[in-house]
Amino acid sequence: MSESNLSSFISTNYFNLRSAANSSNSISKPSTKKSIRNQKSPTNISGWALKKKTLQIAETTWENNEKDSTHSHYLMTGSMASRTATSLSRYSTNASLLGPSIDCVLCCIYEVPRDISTRIGLCIINCNTGQMYLSDFMDSQIYIRVVHKLQIYQPTEILIPSSSLAPTVSKLATMIKFNVAETVKIEEGSRKCFNSQDGLAAITKYLMDDTKKDLKIEEIIDKTFALCAASAAISYMEEIISKSSRNLNAFRKLRIQFEGTENTMLIDSKTVRGLELVENKLDKNGISLWKFLDTTSTKMGQRSLRNSILQPLTDRGSIEMRLEALEELKANDDLLQKLRLEMKSLPDLDKLFSRLLCINHSAIKPDQRINYVLLLKETLQSVKSLKDALNDQFFQSRLISETKKIFNNDAIMEIEKLINSCINEDCVWASSAIQLLNQRSYAVKSDSNGLLDVSRQIYKEVKEEFFREVEDLTAKNKINLDHNYDSARGFYLRIKRQEFTDDVATLPDVFISRTIKKNYIECTTLNIIKKNARLKEVMEEILLLSEETVDELLDKIATHISELFMIAEAVAILDLVCSFTYNLKENNYTIPIFTNNLLIRDSRHPLLEKVLKNFVPNTISSTKHSSSLQIITGCNMSGKSVYLKQVALICIMAQMGSGIPALYGSFPVFKRLHARVCNDSMELTSSNFGFEMKEMAYFLDDINTETLLILDELGRGSSIADGFCVSLAVTEHLLRTEATVFLSTHFQDIPKIMSKKPAVSHLHMDAVLLNDNSVKMNYQLTQKSVAIENSGIKVVKKIFNPDIIAEAYNIHSLLKIAKARTENEDSNGIVDQKTINQMKRIHNLVAILKECAGNEKEPLTLGKLKEINSDFIENFEE
Repeated sequence: MSESNLSSFISTNYFNLRSAANSSNSISKPSTKKSIRNQKSPTNISGWALKKKTLQIAETTWENNEKDSTHSHYLMTGSMASRTATSLSRYSTNASLLGPSIDCVLCCIYEVPRDISTRIGLCIINCNTGQMYLSDFMDSQIYIRVVHKLQIYQPTEILIPSSSLAPTVSKLATMIKFNVAETVKIEEGSRKCFNSQDGLAAITKYLMDDTKKDLKIEEIIDKTFALCAASAAISYMEEIISKSSRNLNAFRKLRIQFEGTENTMLIDSKTVRGLELVENKLDKNGISLWKFLDTTSTKMGQRSLRNSILQPLTDRGSIEMRLEALEELKANDDLLQKLRLEMKSLPDLDKLFSRLLCINHSAIKPDQRINYVLLLKETLQSVKSLKDALNDQFFQSRLISETKKIFNNDAIMEIEKLINSCINEDCVWASSAIQLLNQRSYAVKSDSNGLLDVSRQIYKEVKEEFFREVEDLTAKNKINLDHNYDSARGFYLRIKRQEFTDDVATLPDVFISRTIKKNYIECTTLNIIKKNARLKEVMEEILLLSEETVDELLDKIATHISELFMIAEAVAILDLVCSFTYNLKENNYTIPIFTNNLLIRDSRHPLLEKVLKNFVPNTISSTKHSSSLQIITGCNMSGKSVYLKQVALICIMAQMGSGIPALYGSFPVFKRLHARVCNDSMELTSSNFGFEMKEMAYFLDDINTETLLILDELGRGSSIADGFCVSLAVTEHLLRTEATVFLSTHFQDIPKIMSKKPAVSHLHMDAVLLNDNSVKMNYQLTQKSVAIENSGIKVVKKIFNPDIIAEAYNIHSLLKIAKARTENEDSNGIVDQKTINQMKRIHNLVAILKECAGNEKEPLTLGKLKEINSDFIENFEE
């Protein structure tokens, strides 16, 4: 299979497999379909009579409960009354409640264009979740970190200093323009907007009041470039909120976080696209590593997974904390299933809690504020269920123990008490106009406000007068009258057309404002209009008093905003770890360990193993002194590109704290990853070669001993002489950097020359020449380099005319004769190479023995020692 078609093949086959698996899985992902709340129910002929009945039932119920002076009910239809607590959260994605569906992410980048250094200040503000991220760092000459940040946060608007655009466009501005989508707005700001003192003042104003406020200010006070970016970003945010017609949230506080660059791996943007980490290159809806690994239960966990893929951890302690949690959850399948099921009922907590940060709670529409309180209450009940599930177990994992501690925070009980003291406990979700009206009228407890109780009694009496008016009109005119309500007209009368067959003009004069609809004749009377006016007046008083009470409640809840966001972060990391554990069990992964050497036994490509039958695993081994630079050779389509991608993907998964597709894996911690992988499409030109070399020249300066570098088909697309010379020079340079390098090439002389170096290892993708002169790919990496003569011609012989293939063989024979005349083989070189290979195998043996001896989880047994010994003896003389 050509690798150019690999992505589409994976997408098609993987999604088929996954849909089949999900159909038998008891725990499914939340549906992406529109909420049931937003779907209109079919017209029910008896529905209007039901509404009249339920109105009367609601009035009676409320009156009876008023006598008890304990709580009051508001109007509920039969379906609403039967809704369970868990089902309520299913509707939590309602756009009218959680705010605008259009993302608005502002990014402000500050630089000094004429400064020799490449110091950058960066500020990201998410206008949906109220989060602000600050960074201050030294970047490379091609601004790899800036482009990386843009890829992570996906801003919709970018603000840069005017000095970056005039009198000349800076390199940073050029790099930004070439690495963002055309839909992203790039704005310029005057130099005076980028002021560090103003930035510090703005951050102090917007920073949430908690015990860590002073520490956060101290952390950023000397980050002047980040403060300059924050100054302009906040000014721009305030301006677009005040002047823009967009429905953006006006925050009074922000969740501000400073992000250093030392605790996460740097992956450049080309590597992100080439490895298809978050998006498929051929099809945006196709499979990527993110989509493949996404078995999260919440939106927070999903975002955390994406960030973990793009920014794997580099702090060994943090990685091992996640792996400890995996070990414990792996051993308790019942708890894992219970946690995942409970988290599926949670809404997007980042969006939900951020509404409390807005000025006067403007992000929550007045008619939705009681729904919002109900959703908060349901969310806290789900968090308590998570807490109970964790409290039933003893955990050694520091990560789960800290999560359990957050879930046991007293703030949860305090918020529940606040809600229960103000809102009737039997209050349920409302969606239609009449339900929302009655919810806002009766949700607040009767003893919360004396004036509210008086207004409710007046409202009740006026509605009773309306019901009597309808009954009197029905009896007097001998017409079966129904009634309905909408927010614009109030109450009005309806007559079924099938019951009134006469001309509408024959209706008595008392019925005015007649409107003929498909199934009904709608009308009203002067008395009903007067009663509606009175009802509206009283209702406005009730709503005003209720809203004041609910606003006071939201203000009290907002004092616990820090604890609420701690809960959101704890749920996100718990969901992420549960997702990793689920993948570990479902996909037969193993938990990695971290040492000084890279050793992955029987590694598998995480995506391809699911769609290809009999996928061939390969062992990956790289040690600093004997195989830090590995040169991979083999025929076209022998599996070199898959193997190289496999190395990169597994290293990313390990540093995320995830399980890996292998029998065993030990890893060093890589702080940088650069990968250039090709599709083996044989359509490359010299211009591609020039572009590839230019790119490589840029990131070669960013390589050090903690870098993992993947290069596929080094020197492709050029003439043989030029490609060989440049590729050999690059390989020599990479060896001197002492980085961990995996590269593939078709230049057979490069491994011949380089394999004599102590830290270089030459591996070959095995293939066999069959009797019919065709090539069978074994996809197995070996240390034996068996060259198949004319392998390229044999691969393409089915594509071209036989005459062309015959001519190709003839040309090859002539070239071979010419080369034999000038070639002078050095027989001593063969002996020297054999000795070098034997020394490298001894170095590898020592590294493996040290690795096994230091592994506490898998002690070195006699059987394993014999296995290592046999393997060493078998390969030593090769």
